[in-house]
Amino acid sequence: MGNVCTSADKNYSAAAANPKIEKKVKQKEAELKTLKGFAKVNNRSMEPRGVAESMVHFFEIVSQEHCDRRNVVRAGCLLRWMDICACLSAEKHGQLSSVTLSMDDLSFDIPAVLGDVLEISGRVNNAFNTSMEVGVQVLSTSQSGPRIHCRAYFTFVSLDHHGIKCKVPKVIPETEAERDNFILAKERRQLRFKKKEQLETMLFQIAEKGGDDSSIRGRALTENPEGGEGISSQMSVKPKVWTGNRKRLSIMLRENLNLGAVLPPAEELIVTRSMGESSLQMTKVVLPSDANHMGNTFGGNIMSWMDDAATVVATKHIRHPSMQPETHVATIAVDSMAFIGPSHTGDRLNFYAQINRAFGTTIEVGIRVEAQAIGGHVRHINSGYLTLMAVDMSGRPTSVPKIMPETDKQKEQFMKAVGRRQLRMERKKMTGENKNTNGLSWNWSEDMSSEISVANIYGLLKVANAWDLNWVKQDLPPEIASNNRFEIKMQVTKDTWGLGLATIRFSGIVSCKMSDMFKKIMDCDARGEWDVAVKDCKVWNKVDEHNDIIWMAYPPFGTEGKGKPKDFSLLRTWRLDEERYIVASRSVIHPALPVNEDHQRGEVFPSGFILTPWVMDDGMGDLRDNEYQEQTSFDYVVQLDKTGQEMAGFGNPNSPYIKVMAGSLQKLCVILSST
Repeated sequence: MGNVCTSADKNYSAAAANPKIEKKVKQKEAELKTLKGFAKVNNRSMEPRGVAESMVHFFEIVSQEHCDRRNVVRAGCLLRWMDICACLSAEKHGQLSSVTLSMDDLSFDIPAVLGDVLEISGRVNNAFNTSMEVGVQVLSTSQSGPRIHCRAYFTFVSLDHHGIKCKVPKVIPETEAERDNFILAKERRQLRFKKKEQLETMLFQIAEKGGDDSSIRGRALTENPEGGEGISSQMSVKPKVWTGNRKRLSIMLRENLNLGAVLPPAEELIVTRSMGESSLQMTKVVLPSDANHMGNTFGGNIMSWMDDAATVVATKHIRHPSMQPETHVATIAVDSMAFIGPSHTGDRLNFYAQINRAFGTTIEVGIRVEAQAIGGHVRHINSGYLTLMAVDMSGRPTSVPKIMPETDKQKEQFMKAVGRRQLRMERKKMTGENKNTNGLSWNWSEDMSSEISVANIYGLLKVANAWDLNWVKQDLPPEIASNNRFEIKMQVTKDTWGLGLATIRFSGIVSCKMSDMFKKIMDCDARGEWDVAVKDCKVWNKVDEHNDIIWMAYPPFGTEGKGKPKDFSLLRTWRLDEERYIVASRSVIHPALPVNEDHQRGEVFPSGFILTPWVMDDGMGDLRDNEYQEQTSFDYVVQLDKTGQEMAGFGNPNSPYIKVMAGSLQKLCVILSST
């Protein structure tokens, strides 16, 4: 046979003879591999995935290399581990390489120490077109049970082989907890978009007050006796909202920043240092071990290095003869971070750290991160704000030196630190993380309305499905139990979340459409038809399409009806999501509803209804025939303060309060099932 030469053979023969052709052939081969890989990306399954499919668990044994001199785990290590866990979870869900886009505010509440075995777990809570929210939790187990050290929510995006964002599969929540997180992930996403606007509003209010941070929005910032950050409950009722641009805001801050009004004379302070003294520059080289499989620097490594820079600059700040010799600093909080751009293997990262303000025992450190390739231009890739606390060897908080800004830019950062602190503490209080609260009522604020609304829903869902609480079944009043055709059940738990609250949870099934029950609950004019004790119920202020302020009045409970009638000023928030109606109400202090001398003002933590279409399961799948389509399962949850607990009379089904609540629910079911 004659020689048979294919086109490929000709190419390789030519390549062997000509190095230029060889280079082109290899380039074509690389492009072909890339196209094949891209085709696989486009053909990957986009079917919705369950939350369980994205679950990731890994463990770290805390060794000496992870700890500071007090044998407490460094915050930077936790940040790195959490980011890796979040990345693994995002990639399991999206089936593509993923990178960190942002991280929400994070507090380190319970320190992990040398010898702890930490379980870091993550899961995708919700997916939004090309991005995903990943929740990460760090816990350890001791003889007294599991201890949660910190939680954080990361946002990740999936990238194809060209580094372009790709759509990700939708998330299917299956359990009650997964459905709750699915809903709350959407709420948190909206808050991320609004945070910049909220911060600018706070700064505008500070500037209006002439730079005096002693009364921001009418509140006095106080130092917690335990060393944490506390906040008083007094606030102005109509805060002004910032609607201008940042340039004008910056000018206002600079014009109004009179240091004499902010700081006492220098001679009255034990130590005062300038911002210039409390700053540093640190450089890192991104090695292959610092990057992911795409060559991008791990977001967790960058955050860990930021924590290192903050720790160094804060340590330099507290090193003074007037300070105790064994004083150290520990990171207690990280403000939300957004990664503006990527960095890659071989890049030089410059970290510019500066102390912006000192608050008694805590310090805010601002850090700017810039990346530069060899011979390339400088790229700003991240900025962040970390809060550190000065502590002695036993962990007790210690006062820190004051900071004196000098330049206009330093003065601006000096004042902005107050706004960031205020916003951080508002958020922590609203998510229930800050237990040092004064009363159950929150001050209503237009600029924080979105935060309060989300926290209202969060508070109800959190307690309604917290099966780990010590729920105790309680008998219904005899007259209700004898005619219990709606399967109403009652459970109670004391000292909810360690806040001294008690919670009552009723559950049952009523023969009506879920939408009909929702309409009846929301109708304030018809409240008296089923609430056997309500004296009056009005919508006082319509906030938006998902919130309003209502006022409710009840006659006095107890023997012979003695005492003042009770009234409530409530924020009512509602949602229709995941085939559920959620109606949450919580006490707020609103200017339109001041305390009335004729009533005793009552207070409740987030309480209300959760409505779900009731589906019968016979073990062979869900049955949704006509008989069951018009059945609604409901949970009614009430969180009470100590006064409410006394009225409820736990363990006594004949208490007037329990009779009123159970009787009202039964009457509501009767009305709905008869329509």
